Amino acid sequence: MSKALVVYGTGTGCTAEIAERIGATLAASGATVEVVPAKGAPVPAGYDAVLVGSGIRAGSWHQPVKEWVAKNAAALKGSKVAFFTACLTLGQDPTKTDEVRAYTDALIAETGVEPLDLGLFAGWNEPKKFSFIERTVLKMMKAPEGDFRDWKAIEAWAGEVAPKLGLG
Repeated sequence: MSKALVVYGTGTGCTAEIAERIGATLAASGATVEVVPAKGAPVPAGYDAVLVGSGIRAGSWHQPVKEWVAKNAAALKGSKVAFFTACLTLGQDPTKTDEVRAYTDALIAETGVEPLDLGLFAGWNEPKKFSFIERTVLKMMKAPEGDFRDWKAIEAWAGEVAPKLGLG
């Protein structure tokens, strides 16, 4: 049985739920899956595939995820890896995939870890989940409120990426 590690970073819980859904989809395809936040993530050794994802804050992946990828870059370069990014921008305008992709491209350039696939997903703007400063910024940006995650698209991506990563 194949073994996958799903590592994520989140500020409000949005990406944690996406990571859990990805993990559940991979498990349904027959893989043994561990889903953990980057701060508590194990080294990637011993896993057949690693999926790493983050929400976006101020145009960047969450720092603990970036640090985990950088720290484990040598091992990840020799592994089957996929990245996923959750960003409210796609909830506002689904055509802005290039803009959202650029946030992940920065991590790829910094670490040299080239994923076999990249999932880009809309996030949420649930004001009660954000700090006062974040709510103020989102309000100034006129960001729409709501949960824009497309669970069918997230599950479809996880199902499509599983064979690329040798899972199932």
